[in-house]
Amino acid sequence: MSDHPALDPHTDAADRALRLQLRALKPSAAKADALGDHVLAQWRELHSESASEAAQLTHAGTAALSGGHPTRRWRWVGVTTGLLVGAVIATVMWMQRPDPVLDELMQADVLSQMAIGEL
Repeated sequence: MSDHPALDPHTDAADRALRLQLRALKPSAAKADALGDHVLAQWRELHSESASEAAQLTHAGTAALSGGHPTRRWRWVGVTTGLLVGAVIATVMWMQRPDPVLDELMQADVLSQMAIGEL
């Protein structure tokens, strides 16, 4: 199907003349490409310094986030992994700590008094 409505076969001469004039105004593809290339070249001239500075800043930011040099990156990964493992071990040890009330009840004298029914 077409997006354009079907042309009425009874179009008048003025309509045809207007269509021909509009088609004549459309620039050729070569002229449009040349104009686009010219505009792009001017834009590159005006923005070459700021574009190269932006590229350098982007590269520096990426290097800073990733740790920069590969040895620094591995060192950063190692330190981060060590800290995470240490935090997990500390949490497990804290969760496994003995209960002071239960330790008090497990004393021999308290157990003997419970056995004879005094507590």
